Amino acid sequence: MPRKRKEMEFDNELGFQSPKHKPLQRNAANARERARMRVLSKAFSKLKTTLPWVPPDTKLSKLDTLRLAASYIAHLRQILDTEEVETPQHGYIHPINL
Repeated sequence: MPRKRKEMEFDNELGFQSPKHKPLQRNAANARERARMRVLSKAFSKLKTTLPWVPPDTKLSKLDTLRLAASYIAHLRQILDTEEVETPQHGYIHPINL
């Protein structure tokens, strides 16, 4: 698909054509994106602190965080679905070992 051409505007002071600038719109869009990313980062941080097997100083990627969360949810679901859960010798079941 061909790209849409930018409208050109004649600049009387400089004597050449330049693309129209819309810095206010771009700045507003950038601010919205930064706010969106801040919210997303805070949500991932909160999710990391909710996972019981992750030490606080552990650096996890977003993908690893989501995988651990999904594994933990599956672990909790298994506990709820079974009447008696077999616990290993150390007293808890790590969801990665399910």
